[in-house]
Amino acid sequence: CVAGGGCNGFEPSDRGYGKGLQPVIGVSWADANAYARWLSSKTGRTYRLPTEAEWEYAARGGTTTAYWWGDYFDAAIAPSRAPVPVDTLVANPFGLKGMLGNAREWVEDCYINNYTSAPTDGTAQLGGDCARRVLRGGAWGRDPDDHRAANRARIDRNVRDKVFGFRVVTSDLSSE
Repeated sequence: CVAGGGCNGFEPSDRGYGKGLQPVIGVSWADANAYARWLSSKTGRTYRLPTEAEWEYAARGGTTTAYWWGDYFDAAIAPSRAPVPVDTLVANPFGLKGMLGNAREWVEDCYINNYTSAPTDGTAQLGGDCARRVLRGGAWGRDPDDHRAANRARIDRNVRDKVFGFRVVTSDLSSE
């Protein structure tokens, strides 16, 4: 993406994070969206950040507990001291890895204080404070409560941090 001119380069002072199977970290919401646009243009498929509702559904893996594995934090499942290669993590019941650990993840939604007034159909909340976007989940080095599937935070869309990451989603499966 950076080499192709599709997004800005940012090199956090880390130890290889964002390379190989390490999580991509140190990115802002704007960076994550630039990547999704670039990936879409390169592949001909539509990629985007997940909505808050999509992210939480995926992170919970079909459960209703605080973490997909239960109601109590388990450091053996979610990294708590440093990011780890994604392939070393335990998958949730949907087969997804690292959603409650490794990096906090940007989602598409604008921030609203009262999440109970968010859309109930899975679409993104595009009204409210759109200068601040939503980060979901927890990250290494944070309190175990921050790893809960329901955890959310509002952050300025242009802020980068060593624990901010993202994942993209697509619903364009026509080429498969």
